[in-house]
Amino acid sequence: MAAPADSSAPHAPWLIDRETASAAETEAIGRAIGTYLRAGEGAGTIWLLSGNLGAGKTVFVRGICRGLGIGGRVRSPGFTLVTRYPGPIPIVHVDLYRLERPSDVEGLGWDELFLPDGLLLVEWGERARELAGPDRVDVELEDLGQDRRRIRIRASGRARALGPMLERAAGGVRC
Repeated sequence: MAAPADSSAPHAPWLIDRETASAAETEAIGRAIGTYLRAGEGAGTIWLLSGNLGAGKTVFVRGICRGLGIGGRVRSPGFTLVTRYPGPIPIVHVDLYRLERPSDVEGLGWDELFLPDGLLLVEWGERARELAGPDRVDVELEDLGQDRRRIRIRASGRARALGPMLERAAGGVRC
């Protein structure tokens, strides 16, 4: 299901709200989105992922990587904080779990993490909202128990142009 939050408002964020029944389905939604992104849509966007520990943030990122044709191991950057994945659209994957203050995030060299031709995927993204600005994609993952997850995706500002693509990608996955 996807729709603008208020279709009468020209800058209202898109909202996708899906439930998955397994980690494989969560990854499949990420993979479908990555497949669309591979066509060049969305390069230069910041994706802020939020949710409790175990909510599926890394699984979702792995799905995007697979959809982009990026193989190999994809795991949360954890202690290293930043992992780079080269590919047709390069990815910078950041984990802010261990950082508490916006100044800590800035200390990572926030401006150098952004790739105009790639994607910046940030776990614990709520800690970087101020730095990311209004042109971003927010992905909220909620653990519903028994391997079920709720995935909510909002694209706002200039990233709102991705709304129809996100709708097609998320709508094309059976859950």
